[in-house]
Amino acid sequence: QQREESLGLIAIRNIPSFVETKNAFLPLAHKLANLPQTYLETHLTDAQSLYNAGWSHGKEKLKDDKPDLSKGSFYFNPVTDVPGTEEERRKYPASYPVNKWPEEDVLPQLEPLGKALGLLMKDVVALLAGHIDEYIRAECGDGYTVCMWTEMKSTEKVKGRLLYYFPRDEAEEETQDNGEHERDNSDEFDSWIGWHNDSGFLTALAGDIYVDHDTGEIIPKDDIDPKAGLYIQDRSGSLRQICIPNDCMAVQIGECLQIISGGSVVATP
Repeated sequence: QQREESLGLIAIRNIPSFVETKNAFLPLAHKLANLPQTYLETHLTDAQSLYNAGWSHGKEKLKDDKPDLSKGSFYFNPVTDVPGTEEERRKYPASYPVNKWPEEDVLPQLEPLGKALGLLMKDVVALLAGHIDEYIRAECGDGYTVCMWTEMKSTEKVKGRLLYYFPRDEAEEETQDNGEHERDNSDEFDSWIGWHNDSGFLTALAGDIYVDHDTGEIIPKDDIDPKAGLYIQDRSGSLRQICIPNDCMAVQIGECLQIISGGSVVATP
């Protein structure tokens, strides 16, 4: 596919145990988000790491400096609970955050399933990185000296993020409905997470599920607003809705990879 037609995202299927692990892990987001607020704040929130470990809700800012209350995030490192050296953790707590898992009697499956899915996705990304190396070398020649495959395979600096989007209230829904005509305007159509480029090298996406906030029951995707989900900008700047098949893992490009490749690959908005 020509570069100008590329989406900057690839879907990968036939990953052993991926679907089963994902389907067991993702529903835990609802259980986590509905734990008592006092427990989430006192046991799972880590201000020292700038909320790069454990639970984060309302800590990130969107445009106009508004706190992001529409979603909660749980950050974790699937490779190691305690990354880096003691000195690195002291100097750079946001870069070397220590995992904060709920106790086993609170949410026992979150840690083992999160680590299993995260490690599996990391391994797939490392394999993909080898193919990206070959592409960039073909573009840049001897100017590209990095081996992403080696780095991705051996790194312990991996960030997992389990996201939970809270229901929108009626006022928000009415505002969004009134703005439907602006859906093709990327500056306006950012009501959930805000337009951004990922800052890392490669982002692996497990896909999504939809649940009833009150019961936790999984809602069939046929019953969901067809306009809901992930959107990206293609290379022409047009909005494209991305529907990741249930049996696929998706990977998109981050800004760090764009930098080290000299722009041979471009981050995905």
